Amino acid sequence: MIFVSRGRFLSKALAACFLFGILLMPNVTHASFFNLNFDFSDLASIESAYTTHIFLHEMGHQIVADDVGAESHRMNFFTSQNGKFYPGVSLYKSIPAESKLPYAAGGERMAGYTFEYALQSYRQNPTTFNTALMFFSNVDFLAYTLLANYVYPDNDMYDPNIIREETGVSKELLLSFAAAKMLLNTYRIFDEDVPFVPVIEVDKHSAFFKLRFDF
Repeated sequence: MIFVSRGRFLSKALAACFLFGILLMPNVTHASFFNLNFDFSDLASIESAYTTHIFLHEMGHQIVADDVGAESHRMNFFTSQNGKFYPGVSLYKSIPAESKLPYAAGGERMAGYTFEYALQSYRQNPTTFNTALMFFSNVDFLAYTLLANYVYPDNDMYDPNIIREETGVSKELLLSFAAAKMLLNTYRIFDEDVPFVPVIEVDKHSAFFKLRFDF
């Protein structure tokens, strides 16, 4: 079985990325994006956004698993596996060998869709929920790759490690893709006229990282 999950280290990485972004961009005009005057309703909205992001990410794996004919695939949330707590986990009994790469990338494809929805929602109504959902879905790939590369580099339960194993790309190259995707999307948050969109796509046998230009 392969586990695709989110653990406590990832939550810390997400928080660290958020604080780092605040320190780097203190003078942005989107004041609501960095409003630290939280109340309990804001905390509830952030928790709801994180839960939504995790659910959709795992759904991304399940959609690919169903499409390629994986056997006994399922997902669980807020569960413990081998003594470790995971907010989200996807499992299967078996999957075609040629479909391991698109399965591993399926969660990040869904995170991309989630970001696009959250970005449009944020532009129309910059609520705490929309802001948090946009943030979580944007930093997901980078935070997960950092975790897999430098905390659990030999753990074949993590998507980035599966991607590296299936493609032969180095840690540094995969990290550069993840960082580029996050930085390009961050730029799009503050400039609505940017014509490009970083995209992760999959089919039954492969995965693609590309830039889409909208004219």
